[in-house]
Amino acid sequence: MDVLDRDSEARFEIAFPRAIVAQKARGREETINEHLVKLLAFDVAPETRAVWRKELLRHFRFLAALRVKPGASLVPARDWWTWLYADPFENNETGYTAGLIGLNADDFPRNGRAVEAIADEIRHFHAGMVQRLARGAAGEDLIPA
Repeated sequence: MDVLDRDSEARFEIAFPRAIVAQKARGREETINEHLVKLLAFDVAPETRAVWRKELLRHFRFLAALRVKPGASLVPARDWWTWLYADPFENNETGYTAGLIGLNADDFPRNGRAVEAIADEIRHFHAGMVQRLARGAAGEDLIPA
C-alpha cells in the first residue's frame, strides 16, 4: 500500500539528498528496533501492544514516503537494510537484541521466547520490511501482532 493521506488520498512523499535520507532512517532505527523487541519479548495488555504497533506503523509510513534527490527516486532495499538492520544488528544480533530487551525488562513481564529466537524473528522482519520500503510501501501487515 502506498503511503496516503487518509483524508485527501494525496500521496505523501518527501525527497532529500541520500545522506539526509540516511540520517532520517537511522534516527528512527533505535525506536523501531526497540518496539519490535518489545512486541516479541514481552507479555503486555492488548492495548499496550496496539500502541507499540501504531507507533511502528507511523515510523514505517514516514520512511515509505522518503525519496532520494535528484529525481525523487525510491530508496533501494540495500540502503534500508544497512540503515535499519545491518549497522545496528549484524554480527551482534543476539547481543543487541539482549540489550534492547534489558532496556525494558524492569517495565514489562518477559515472555518465554529465547533471545536468539527473537533476534532471528527481527532479522526476518527486516528482510521483508526493506523490500516493502524499497517499493514505497509501509508494510503494516508485517508488524508482529
